[in-house]
Amino acid sequence: MFKDMTLTDFVKDASSSKSVPGGGSVAALTAANGASLIAMLCNLTVGKKGYEQHWDKMKEIAEICTKQAQDFLDFIDKDCKAFNEYMNALKLPKDDKEQKMYRDLVVASTLYDATFVPLQLAKMAEKLFEHADYAITYGNKMATSDGAIAVSLLKSAIISALYNVKINLPSFTSDEIRQKISSIMEKVEQNAIMQEKLILEKVKL
Repeated sequence: MFKDMTLTDFVKDASSSKSVPGGGSVAALTAANGASLIAMLCNLTVGKKGYEQHWDKMKEIAEICTKQAQDFLDFIDKDCKAFNEYMNALKLPKDDKEQKMYRDLVVASTLYDATFVPLQLAKMAEKLFEHADYAITYGNKMATSDGAIAVSLLKSAIISALYNVKINLPSFTSDEIRQKISSIMEKVEQNAIMQEKLILEKVKL
């Protein structure tokens, strides 16, 4: 499993000519790092004098983001699996009518997975902006920079994951499906850009 690699080996594989881990997996790792830094800011606030009224909420956010970081790590392998299965589907034989029908079904199914894994990652990362906002607004001011980095990482993870959605869109034969995915993707992307701007405006360094 790629998520269990050392950082050195992961970067080495990502730099190679291998197809995986690729951009989707790197986006997942980026999201995990963003979630971890939100948890870090919260944990550096809990127990700190002057922030007592926010300790309980910070503990709650830290727990959520710590779990979410692990969920994002799972997406490293989910993305690799979805990509590999789609690539394998494209290689299926299509010499006769029966083979072609089977291939078309498998290609459609794996294309769906290869598209919705990164889309799901983006939507999950989007939900953490609310927690990052609270942590930065009410958290330990000595660790504000960590919160700011978290927000930037989340935005980057979202935009990066959506590139994998965009590259798959032309392969969908249904205009309706393409339009629905595009609509969801556009909303997530625009919100990520807006949230980063609004939250970072609160950061005074």
